[in-house]
Amino acid sequence: MPLRDDLIRLFPDLGALGADAWVVGGAVRDLLRGEAPGDVDVACLDPLACARLLGRKVIRLGKDHLSAWRVVAGPHVFDFAEILDGDMDRDLARRDFTINAMAVSLRSGALLDPHRGRRDLEQRLVRMIDPANFDDDPLRLLKAVRMAVRLRFDIEPATKAAIRKRAESIAFVAAERVSYELSIIFSAGAFRTAVDLLHESGLDLPLFGHEIHGPEFHADGVPLAAAYALIVEDPRPYAERWRWSTPLLRETMAIQRLLRADGDLRVALHDAGKQTSIDFLAALRALGRDDRMPLPDFSMRPLLSGTEIAALTAIPAGPELGRIKRALLEAQILGQVQTREEAEAYVRSKRPPSL
Repeated sequence: MPLRDDLIRLFPDLGALGADAWVVGGAVRDLLRGEAPGDVDVACLDPLACARLLGRKVIRLGKDHLSAWRVVAGPHVFDFAEILDGDMDRDLARRDFTINAMAVSLRSGALLDPHRGRRDLEQRLVRMIDPANFDDDPLRLLKAVRMAVRLRFDIEPATKAAIRKRAESIAFVAAERVSYELSIIFSAGAFRTAVDLLHESGLDLPLFGHEIHGPEFHADGVPLAAAYALIVEDPRPYAERWRWSTPLLRETMAIQRLLRADGDLRVALHDAGKQTSIDFLAALRALGRDDRMPLPDFSMRPLLSGTEIAALTAIPAGPELGRIKRALLEAQILGQVQTREEAEAYVRSKRPPSL
C-alpha cells in the first residue's frame, strides 16, 4: 500500500487537505519503520488555510513569520508549517537528520527523499543533513542522542564529530527544552547507551559539569530520577539551572541519600515511598551492587493513634508524643512490634519514669 494511502487510512482528516500539502518528518519515518505514527507534521504553502480545512479549532504556535498551526483531533495532533521558500527540497535541506527529511505528497503520493533517509533507516543511522543546521538550533545536538537512544540507532561518525565540535552550545538552549530531551533519553530503558552517546558526543561536560562513562554502569533499566541520582553530583543547583520539577528533585535527592546509607534501610525506604524505593533498586543494579533487600510494607501505619499513646503514657500532645509514635512505627517496620498488645507494651516502655 502506498505511504499516502497508509497515512490517510490512519489519519482520515488528511484527505481534506489541498494539493500542495506534504506529510513530513516523523510520521513518514515511523511508517517506513513499520510503526503507526501518533501525530502528523504537514508542510504546505498556506499552513493556516490548510489547518482550517480540517474543520476543527486551530491553535497558533510561535509568533509572526515563525508561526505554525496545530489542530487536535481526538488522540492525534496535526501541526502545519509553511514550506520553506515554497520549495520542498529547500525545506527538507534545512531539517535536522536524514531520517526526518522525507516527505510524502498528499497529491501524488510520491516519496521525496533527497538525503537518502530511507537508506539510513535501513542502516539504523542518525545522520545529519548539514552541520550548519546544528547552528540553527543547537538543541538538535541533543536530539541526535535522543533519536539514537529511542530508536536503538547509531550516530553516524561525521555527525558525532560535528556534535562534539559544537557541544558547548547546548548550554545556551532554553532549560526546559534541554530537560525535556533528557527526560526522553533517560526514560528509554537504554541507560548505558545514553551515557556512552552523551560522552562520545562531548555533551556530558556542558550538561553535567563532568564526564560520564557507560562502562561504569552495569544495567540499562534505570528510571529518570535514578539516572540523575547516578550522574548529577549536586542536584539542587542542577535542578535550578535546568528547571526541574520539585518532585523530580525530591526523588533524585532521596535516591542519592539511600545510595550513601549503610545498614538496614527498611525505615529509610518506607519514608522514601514505594516508587522511590523501586527506582533506588534500579540505581543499585546500575552500579553493580546487590539489590536483594527486603522492602517494607509501604502502607504500614502506627498500630496506636496519638490519642491512644497519650492515654497509655500520660504524655500530652506535643513533640515528645510525636517521637514515641514515630519510634513505634519504626519498630513495626523493623518487625520488632507486630501486634497491638506488643505496641501497647512498647509505648509503655517509652513512658518517662516520673509519670
